[in-house]
Amino acid sequence: MQAIAAAAAAQAAQPAPAPSAQQTVSTAPVQAEPAAAAAPEISTAPAPAEEPQPETAAQPQAQAPSPYKLMGRVDVSGGQYFYQGQKGAFNGYGLLDAQLAKSNSSSSGYFFSLRSVYTGFKQVNELAGGGTLFQQSMDHSLGVKWIRRYEGGWSLKPRVGVKKELFRETKDEKWGKGLYDFTRYEAGLTLERKTRLGLSVPWTYQLSWDAYYTRYDRFKTLASQYGQELAAPNPGSRTLDTVTNQLSYDSEFDLPGFLRADVFAALSVIGYPDQKVINSDGRYLPSRRSDTYQALNLGLNKRYNDVAAFGGVRPVLGMSLGFANLISNQNHLDTDPAHLKYIHSFYDYSELRAGPNAYFTFVGSGMTASLAYEFAVRSYGDRLAQKTDGSYTSKKLKQYSGGFTAEAAYPLSDHLDVKLRGNWALSRSNNRYEQVYRYNYSSSMYFTGLEWRF
Repeated sequence: MQAIAAAAAAQAAQPAPAPSAQQTVSTAPVQAEPAAAAAPEISTAPAPAEEPQPETAAQPQAQAPSPYKLMGRVDVSGGQYFYQGQKGAFNGYGLLDAQLAKSNSSSSGYFFSLRSVYTGFKQVNELAGGGTLFQQSMDHSLGVKWIRRYEGGWSLKPRVGVKKELFRETKDEKWGKGLYDFTRYEAGLTLERKTRLGLSVPWTYQLSWDAYYTRYDRFKTLASQYGQELAAPNPGSRTLDTVTNQLSYDSEFDLPGFLRADVFAALSVIGYPDQKVINSDGRYLPSRRSDTYQALNLGLNKRYNDVAAFGGVRPVLGMSLGFANLISNQNHLDTDPAHLKYIHSFYDYSELRAGPNAYFTFVGSGMTASLAYEFAVRSYGDRLAQKTDGSYTSKKLKQYSGGFTAEAAYPLSDHLDVKLRGNWALSRSNNRYEQVYRYNYSSSMYFTGLEWRF
């Protein structure tokens, strides 16, 4: 969960952290994210902390600077989760996030990235149309980006990457044997410009095209548990594999009065090359499933004057607002004789997300603290709510979720911080049938550890 982010998911066929959101979303292990927080494949290769800076003629000639620059962080934490009132065992979280920048000249260079995350806490991610509970997960990513700067503030940034996610639904399940384990291959091209709006407002905007191929290695073997359109004879071989093309626009304004505004918009076309569309007769059509996802995220934050307390406190307060919707041509046929039902456009939904956030810097000690809350409402256009026994009601399914995250970091040295983090999440829905997906749950967790920056 960005704050309440991504994770869900993040993050493949129908999950991946949405930028605003981009994610995605804090890198802290706030993983018990409501299923409603997930968004289809709006994601990139590991995001760099910073890009390689050009060499300048002003640098000393006697000792040329190295063309390589290594940076990153290591985060090791331990803590405890609470899910539906049940206390879990003490477990851990680990993160390695590293970037290697190589400058070829004052106008071009490469940026290599490596990211590896282990989460030992329970989490609810959306990976196939609804929330699924996982005990543990691992996420590994590799990426490379080439950067070429031009006059007038223009930059061109092509990239390629690969991402591997592993999930354990039960504690005795072996790593690499998970039903939802997937590999995602990524490529993209970004055109960026740094300029000014008028004379006084710095403005950075990006136009991007990204492509993803996501492959679920093992889903087919247990597909019969997850809906008629994925399980009946000849539904297709690899029913969750996807090919996604995404166009996005990202813009940042540094406004007067220490005010910053962000705008992100994206359109994703998600194809399922081997998932056939089912009709009301239970027959599969020659056409394949195709989804379209749209997202708009707005952010605004302001830095206020220092408060004369605790040696000086510098507050930054903000607000985020997001809209999203998914349109799919796939239907659903429930063949259980007890509640036979055909639902058209089963995956279609619209979603609204909003919440405040705050960041505080304690000038005297260097300590930082952040607070964030996000509330989300997801409404399905045709999916009907079900009772506990699986029988259908006449009401359309709705899901409400909220999440609160708090984090504090105290510097022990220039490169080492001790961190304390906590997360609370709640999801509620008018759907009571949860044999496949999770719609109603509460979770919280706390964890503490060290972060080393290099």
